[in-house]
Amino acid sequence: MDSIHETGGLECRFLRESHFGELHRAFLTAFSDYVMPFDLTEVQFRNHIVLNAVDLERSVGLFDHGRIIGFTLNGFGEWKGIQTVYDAGTGVFPDFRRRGLSHWMFQLMLSQFKENDHRQYLLEVITENHKAIGLYHKLGFETIRTVSLLHCPGEMKFHPNPINEVELRAIERPDWKLLRIFWDGEPSWQNSTEAIDRSRTKKRFEGAFLDGRCIGYIVYSANAGRVAHIAVDPSFRGRGVASRLLQSMKADMGADFVPQVINIDRTITSAMNFFENRGFSEKLSQFEMLRPI
Repeated sequence: MDSIHETGGLECRFLRESHFGELHRAFLTAFSDYVMPFDLTEVQFRNHIVLNAVDLERSVGLFDHGRIIGFTLNGFGEWKGIQTVYDAGTGVFPDFRRRGLSHWMFQLMLSQFKENDHRQYLLEVITENHKAIGLYHKLGFETIRTVSLLHCPGEMKFHPNPINEVELRAIERPDWKLLRIFWDGEPSWQNSTEAIDRSRTKKRFEGAFLDGRCIGYIVYSANAGRVAHIAVDPSFRGRGVASRLLQSMKADMGADFVPQVINIDRTITSAMNFFENRGFSEKLSQFEMLRPI
């Protein structure tokens, strides 16, 4: 995509893969004062792009005299069976904010995507970021649910009498049709089955088996202890299966990391209660927002 819009010495246009290094530096600057730090290395930034199916050539940059001062990273895929664009990060340098530049980027993108088969645009925004929420409402986004980032900075608590007969072992080829039966809700974009499949080399995927039958599983970021999925067959809940899986993750974690759960749907009370009982608490919450294209 080569569309270019110019105004007041600024340029808004689609990016190239060759922008990756500069884009990474711009990402760090744009989020330097963010409520949640994004101090990503180049490798971590690349992982973020892969996880979220970002296509740089369909992502937008703001340029001031050839220098990137803002951007929107766009991921592409299906969301609940509908062709979707996902905002994997929108940022503008502090000195360039409050000029309507984010609105400008969205107008350029939406006009282009509307001509293709993309049907909707999905994003998340921290619930305390009132200015961004106001912008998204003006752009036609509606809140569809609230998701939470949980963490356990203290001692993790486990089931006092976990079932001992369970065998834990790695799952190489997940049977998502089976594992979905264990779910009580739908995961967020970055925890979708497609996202997990894209980032398998960075994930641990472990199952709990009883008499050869999978009765639960966990997916988490290797070493870091960030839970993407944890689920147990309803008929085996309350018996410490999920605790066994969390214990295994904890043993695999680096000493410098705090266990986290990324973007869990607040309305899944069974999961929220489970993590609260394990010693987790909410670090921040986000609105998941959607608009048709």
